[in-house]
Amino acid sequence: MKKTVFLTLLAVIISLSSCANSLAKLEKSDDYEELYKGAIAFYEQGKYSKAQILFEKISPYYRGNIEAEKVQFYWAYSLYYQRLYQLASFRFKNFYQTYGRSQYAEESEYMAAYSLYKDAPDANLDQTSSEEAVVAMQNFLNRWPASRYYDDANRIIDELQVRFETKAYLKAKLYHKLTTGLSYRNYLEAAIVTIEAFKNDYPDSKYNEELLYLAVETEFKLADNSIQSKKKERFNKTVAFYKEFSERYPDSKYMDKVSDWYNQSLEELKELNKTQ
Repeated sequence: MKKTVFLTLLAVIISLSSCANSLAKLEKSDDYEELYKGAIAFYEQGKYSKAQILFEKISPYYRGNIEAEKVQFYWAYSLYYQRLYQLASFRFKNFYQTYGRSQYAEESEYMAAYSLYKDAPDANLDQTSSEEAVVAMQNFLNRWPASRYYDDANRIIDELQVRFETKAYLKAKLYHKLTTGLSYRNYLEAAIVTIEAFKNDYPDSKYNEELLYLAVETEFKLADNSIQSKKKERFNKTVAFYKEFSERYPDSKYMDKVSDWYNQSLEELKELNKTQ
């Protein structure tokens, strides 16, 4: 058993050493046909980092030649399979812009967008790549409405839209959470702004019930801690938020709490009207 393991490891080491020597030899070569064949061989063996090095080297030489499309296309995929998604997207985009009539043009435009999608992070992180992916995917659908990738492209757009919605929800929740801290007064207005922005951007979201409930709470807290000249306006807004909430979610589990803030707001407004 030990001998078998040793021989297997030895074979792997020899193979890796041979492969490294092969790449080093090819990198020094000026025989572009040999370099081309070596790049293709590395690619087909799944040695994408080595293939990438050679495709990048021979790319200027093959520009305008019949092999140029394959060089550029495989180069992009070599980057993609290494999970270098931003670079892969750039190369795929460069491909379809250069070879718009190629048999690979449709796939390249899709892969340019798909690479951005693969680069997109979780919803709690910056969504720049996700936004770029949606734009790229929508442009792809506009250009290739009958594409074999049509359903996948739409699914990805829907998935990313949900990610944007979740990101906006988490942002609103974060601002609300900050209103419970020691310096909560600084965040009350920001929390209201983010909640209202969410409601406008995602009117049909499943999160609106919870966020509108938080809007009632936050606006009441803001009114209660305002200077006298601002109280009436803000208690009226609390009442408005409550009415919107009760109309949209009459059977909500939050109804008792929002009703309490509503009733307190009415009492405060009654007292304010007496003093004016």
